[in-house]
Amino acid sequence: MDDFDMITLTDIHLQRLHAEAARLAEDADRHLAAAEDSDDPDDWDAWKEADGIATGFKLALQELDREAADPEPTPPAPALSYDDWRDAYRPVRNTVRTDAPFDGRMFETFGPELDAIAAADPACVWTLVSSDDDDGLYLLSGCHSVNRLGYLITERPWQGDGQLDIRLD
Repeated sequence: MDDFDMITLTDIHLQRLHAEAARLAEDADRHLAAAEDSDDPDDWDAWKEADGIATGFKLALQELDREAADPEPTPPAPALSYDDWRDAYRPVRNTVRTDAPFDGRMFETFGPELDAIAAADPACVWTLVSSDDDDGLYLLSGCHSVNRLGYLITERPWQGDGQLDIRLD
């Protein structure tokens, strides 16, 4: 069985590939027509030039393959502020303890408050953590135990891929 590399081309790569293929095909057709129209059936110069164009086409494909394998990095998504997060996901009040931090919305990491976290929809649970580098507090989507300070439950679930980190200033 032949080995092959699977690549994924973006629309930009496909447009560039199509434009380069059209240009090379026109050049090759022109040179092959010139070779066929010549009086000398052994007009190697025209045939060599057409072969060179085909080689150029192969090199262009290899360059697109390299670009597709190592695309430009995707710029990071803009950071979501705590206020924007609060408005979007709407954290609920802690009904177990009325004097809870974060305006009565944080749940503790033990006892009946932890039971409330376990009973909540996992997509609606957020963990308040301190960073390893002491650069502040973060709110992470999901239930985490490392560096946790408490939990929040929201009315609206996090439906994104991966983990969302909200820096609290």
